[in-house]
Amino acid sequence: MKKIANIFNEKVLSIAIIALVIAQPIIDMDYLLFDFLDQFGLPRFSTILRFIIIPCLIIWTFFLKDKNKKKTVLFGGLYVVVLGIYFVVHCQNAQAAYPLMKLTPNFRFSIYQELVYILTLVLPFGLTYCIYHLKLNEKTIKMITYATSSIIALPIFIGDLFVFGKSTYEGYTVANFLTWFTGIYAEHHPRTLASKFFFNEGNTIGILMFMLLPLLYYFFSRATNKKEKIAVGGLIAIQSISMQILSTRVATYGAVIIPIVFIVLYVFDTLILKNEKFKKSILILCLCFAALFGSILNFTPAVVNQRIDAKNDTELAKNGAADEGRDKYANPPEDLVEGSLEYIHYYRYMFEKYGIEAKYASSIPKQYYLDWYSYTIDPKYWCDVMFLPLEQRVGGRTIQSYFMNNKLAHLDSTQRLLGAGYSTFMNGSILLEQDFKQQMMTLGPVGSVLTVFPWVFAALGGAILVLLKWKKLLKLDVMIYALSFVAALGSAYTSGHTLDQFISSTFMALLLAVLLNKIAVAYKKGE
Repeated sequence: MKKIANIFNEKVLSIAIIALVIAQPIIDMDYLLFDFLDQFGLPRFSTILRFIIIPCLIIWTFFLKDKNKKKTVLFGGLYVVVLGIYFVVHCQNAQAAYPLMKLTPNFRFSIYQELVYILTLVLPFGLTYCIYHLKLNEKTIKMITYATSSIIALPIFIGDLFVFGKSTYEGYTVANFLTWFTGIYAEHHPRTLASKFFFNEGNTIGILMFMLLPLLYYFFSRATNKKEKIAVGGLIAIQSISMQILSTRVATYGAVIIPIVFIVLYVFDTLILKNEKFKKSILILCLCFAALFGSILNFTPAVVNQRIDAKNDTELAKNGAADEGRDKYANPPEDLVEGSLEYIHYYRYMFEKYGIEAKYASSIPKQYYLDWYSYTIDPKYWCDVMFLPLEQRVGGRTIQSYFMNNKLAHLDSTQRLLGAGYSTFMNGSILLEQDFKQQMMTLGPVGSVLTVFPWVFAALGGAILVLLKWKKLLKLDVMIYALSFVAALGSAYTSGHTLDQFISSTFMALLLAVLLNKIAVAYKKGE
């Protein structure tokens, strides 16, 4: 028994949790084996690892580190019971809601997928509990930050430089970032010049780098020798260019925004609060990087792609065929009976003639109306979308939001309260890529309060506690950890793929636990 106790000690627990946090981007690369595993009906290794290891770490932490076990059992048990009751009622509701929403057969509800999704959302709360009890010091957090940044940024940078690896959006990268300045966009679409190396979710990787960048600037400001400053400055440069190579909007603009925000917080901390001495070298580095990556901005695939989209939208608004089509849409034949073959044929003809041939539906990604929710089955719906004002049908998220709202309109208030089912829309491939709003639609307000809004409650509660003891807590380290955490919440709302991806939510758990530790220490000293 003593030998077992020696193995499962605090040091081993710390190593296991830290390794899990750092390894998330690597673990997620097992998607490359998905097709092979799927043919045998086997789950991905990452699924097995996360859903077995994280609960084990929670239990391990409980027995080894928790000094208030009765409270943990009471509140944790209550949460699990409420979540379990919700899950049962939610699944019954989603199954009943499915036939009412008039979806195509590719949309289908799955209890298993629903369970996996909800566990994916709530297990990071358990990781927060684990990391909070570890009470990590700044040296360890710095090591985690450097390691995670290196694991992501270096492969993206090297892969793009030597032109191997996947595009963030489609196919493989066709040229490196040096060609951005040589007229490459005349030959290739900017999406083919974006690169995510071989990571799974480009958007999620970008959000993680967005969280990491403020910490890198902070640790540069804490560097005590020239060697460390050069190393961290180099890592900041590589990560920043990698963020623009990745070419998601959050990452691309984040490389410019973060150094500017850091300057504001640094000046506030040193010159106004006077918590520490102001150093010109830190200001110079931030200004240089903000200027450098700001000057590159207009050449990045993300910004060039935005310009192309804006040009296409302008041309679309001038489409002369739209007036004729809009008139026919507003005045259909009087004898047209809804649901009849004539009704379907009429609107199918309308969409094909004005949407596809006249290209008035070119603002809508083709896969939406060709594959995911076929216009041949519900042509009236796509005609409705096609003749919406242009700003209401530009971009994937706009279409996703309109589609989901349209389908949820078939449900009553009670059914929407409990959620129509994440798996239903995920299997159909039309799912709003916007955290909080997406969960409100698929899990309902009740499920959202249990699964995603605790992040918001923690942020608001933490902000109040910090302000109540601002003399002790309003320091650069707390402000930077809070900046990273709030950056994650903002990215979740604007871009999605944050709260339901372990790559990003695991790091959010680390940030929240560190902030809670600092708040707890400040309040304990004030007793």
